This record gives sequence, C-alpha cells and structure tokens, in this order.
Amino acid sequence: MYRIVRNIHLILASFSLAFLIMYVVSAVQMSHSTWFVMKPVVTERDLALEKALTDARVIARDVMDGSTDVKGELSNVQTGASAVSMRILVPGTVHEVRYDPSTGTAHIKTSVAGVMGMLNRLHHWAGFWHEAPSMKVWAALVALVSMALLLLGISGIYMWFTRQAERRVGMALLAINLIVAVILIGLLRMQGP
Repeated sequence: MYRIVRNIHLILASFSLAFLIMYVVSAVQMSHSTWFVMKPVVTERDLALEKALTDARVIARDVMDGSTDVKGELSNVQTGASAVSMRILVPGTVHEVRYDPSTGTAHIKTSVAGVMGMLNRLHHWAGFWHEAPSMKVWAALVALVSMALLLLGISGIYMWFTRQAERRVGMALLAINLIVAVILIGLLRMQGP
C-alpha cells in the first residue's frame, strides 16, 4: 500500500508543480512590482461597423469578426446616448472598444501587458463561467490542481505516519516550514498599506 500511495503522491506533485511555480512567480510580481517591467504595449485603430447598433454582444461579435487579433471575454459594458463602451479581455490583453452608433465606428484601444501581465491576470482569473474555451480549460485545470494539493497533503501525512523512523525529521521540516511561512506572511503584510 505504501508504494501505491508514494507513486500517487509523486504523480500529484509533478502535475501540480508547473501551476504552483506560475502562482509563485505572479505572487512575487504582485508583491514587488518594481522588479518587473509591466508597461503595456498600446495600439489604437478604428473599425467600420453597421450604424445604429445598440446591443453590446452584437457589437463585440462584429468587432471580433472584423478584426483577427481581437478575441476574448466581454466585460465592463457601458451604454450611453452617444456611445457604447466595453472591454474584451484575455489574460494579459485588454481591448477597450468605444462604438459610436451615429457613425458605426468602433475605436479599439489594445493594451498588451506581456507574459508577466498574463500571469498576473491568470492568478486573479476565477470561476468556470467563461465564454472562451481556453479559459474554461484553465478553470478546470486549476480545480484539478486544488484537489491534487489536498490529496498530496493527505498522502504525505499517510506516508509520514507509516514510517516511524522519519517522524522526527518530518516534525523538524514541518516546524521549519511553519516558521518560514509565518515570516513570509509577516513580510508581505509589512510591504504596504
């Protein structure tokens, strides 16, 4: 039984490692933003659409159909008498669209934040209810990693208790881990307001 649990433990750890590294890198970026160049590359352009559109979903679909590089999830819709504004998002890229119904012109301002910006947005991305299939896959993978981490802890505790000789080393490592975690949490809280 020990060998089976050990193999499951190693598989779960290997599966989770890439995700944990991504979350560590993005957490360091958020805590120490001055260490990273996060200035986005901004481009602007106009796109001709039909006049007098009022539905933000129709406008967003027409913008995505008319422009090969604009893809993502619709958010922040604001409808006014003179314009319809919205954002079309993918992690690391924001397309701000301002549509003028009187002229049918959609002004698109695209901000691309690069790899660190993408990691930052993936760190904050939540939920399963996304329009983009890639984000649904991301959400499912994050859920699997969360379950894998729980099983990793359970299998680790099981293996620790079955090996009598290694309990002292395990207790020492656990104490060191707790001390380091408390120090890091304290340092993060002292970082800013």
